[in-house]
Amino acid sequence: LDDVVVAFICGVGLLLLPILIACPRARQWLFVRVLVLAGWLWRDCFEDVRRDTMTALDDVESRDPELRADGAVRLLEVGAGYGANFTLMRRKVKYWNVDPNTEFQSAFLDTLKKYPKVEMERWVPGYGEDMHQVPDDHFDVVLITHLLCSVNCPEKVLQECRRVLVKGGRLLFMEHVAQPKGSLGRLLQSLLTPVWRIVCCGCCLNRDSGDIIRSAGFSEVHMKETRVEMPIILTR
Repeated sequence: LDDVVVAFICGVGLLLLPILIACPRARQWLFVRVLVLAGWLWRDCFEDVRRDTMTALDDVESRDPELRADGAVRLLEVGAGYGANFTLMRRKVKYWNVDPNTEFQSAFLDTLKKYPKVEMERWVPGYGEDMHQVPDDHFDVVLITHLLCSVNCPEKVLQECRRVLVKGGRLLFMEHVAQPKGSLGRLLQSLLTPVWRIVCCGCCLNRDSGDIIRSAGFSEVHMKETRVEMPIILTR
């Protein structure tokens, strides 16, 4: 079934290719539907990894005295989609979101209503490479999940994440990465990436996001690689 779904997504992409190339809004609309389908089909595959990532949020102590006294943190999520991470935010969070895809906004706000501990401070419509509307040294945590594969310049996104974090702040991340170079999986990823990027709003199946994070200049990087039961072209 998984491989059939991947083939179906690629087939739809090829069928609609002229429209998707000509109309960014159409790409955003389609990507929302693809992400909802993927979330339904592969939710259990990611749940343990997502939980491991979000558990680290419980240990963060805010640099803001008022937030610290209240047991809260200020968090920026880049590319929150429809809010899949809210379910694992178990503490008070002052929350910002940066996302260029306003097609998510309705579903995002519906999800947000279910989690009263998450207080929405601001939605910034924009891209992670240029978060000029977000102040320096402002967040205890920046959260990115399945983001670096789809941005134009992941190095610039991570540079912006470092800029907006307070001293001692944390970047929490969950990313899918390319199969090893020279492998069959990597070859398939490279062949499918041109179509996949159009269908999935820029997602590059063959991007080495882990290496990019390691080289981004953070003082410490703790990374755990986990294999999940998904089609070989989507994960490693």
